[in-house]
Amino acid sequence: MAENEILVVEGLARHFAPHVSAIDRLFGTKPTENRAVDGVDLVLHKGETLGLVGESGCGKSTLARTVVGLHRPTAGVIRYGGEVLPARRTRAQKRAIQMVFQDPYSSLNPRMTVGQMLSELLKFHQLVPRNKVRERSRELMHLVGLPERALGQRPRQFSGGQRQRVGIARALALEPTVLLADEPVSALDVSVQATIINLFADLKETLDLSVIFVSHNMAVVRQICDRTAVMYRGRIVETGSTDTLFDDPVHPYTRLLTGSVPRLVGAEGPQQVEVAPADDRDAVRQEVARAAAPCRFADRCPSVVAECADEPPLLPDPRDPTRLAACVHVPRRAEVARADADPRSRP
Repeated sequence: MAENEILVVEGLARHFAPHVSAIDRLFGTKPTENRAVDGVDLVLHKGETLGLVGESGCGKSTLARTVVGLHRPTAGVIRYGGEVLPARRTRAQKRAIQMVFQDPYSSLNPRMTVGQMLSELLKFHQLVPRNKVRERSRELMHLVGLPERALGQRPRQFSGGQRQRVGIARALALEPTVLLADEPVSALDVSVQATIINLFADLKETLDLSVIFVSHNMAVVRQICDRTAVMYRGRIVETGSTDTLFDDPVHPYTRLLTGSVPRLVGAEGPQQVEVAPADDRDAVRQEVARAAAPCRFADRCPSVVAECADEPPLLPDPRDPTRLAACVHVPRRAEVARADADPRSRP
């Protein structure tokens, strides 16, 4: 584990046992196991904001909940500060990795005031002396941009944006070094989203946080994330610097995601995927579908080839070794790079 790596996920999996109904038992049907997270490798560097993107149902939130400790992993390890986190984490390990949830109202106790919630956390974890709890609570309110009187109010008395600020304050009360934000702005009005995004950016600099920002909003991810990881069907299919990944995506699924981001008329987007003739694609897809472990995107990929019958690992991009992509077409970029460098190959 490198010195600047604060959180490392290796081969992480989280599978859910299927629900077996009376009809399934009657006919002997075996429902398919839900592999929400299925072998994820991920690295978070100190002081970095890592974006985790993908369509709904790809396993982003399950991955975040597993990393924070709300789900026990089926397989794989999570390393924090070089140490493997056990299934039963210590109190200090729980404090180090905190989460901001998508729906702030459902994650807050409606019967307690904000002051009671923060006081309970601070006293239980013994983070400050009892006579300093009120003072620390006021500091947390100031940190997230809320007035002191908010301590005496309950969640129903706040707007959506204010409730999210309370959720952030509750996570920060435990003084974490890693913060997981699970779709923190998707439930908010567009006019409020910008203020919460700016708050995350300010807190990251002020408190020296490392952040994993889970979102399906590609425009938001491009605005605040240093690196981005793209997730599809429980696996990471591409990682790299955010600017590089948006300007020159390698994996066909990443191209599909970045192509969905609205652009001004005339603005250049990523290069299009090389598309094979429809008849050829259908024949190849049928062949790939019969394989034991085919590429997960093969049934939707416009450039599917016979090699997609074997699910590829994350491969380094010859043009940018810091970027990894799980696609058989990645090594071929080396040929393109050599052709671009050879003046004889130019028309």
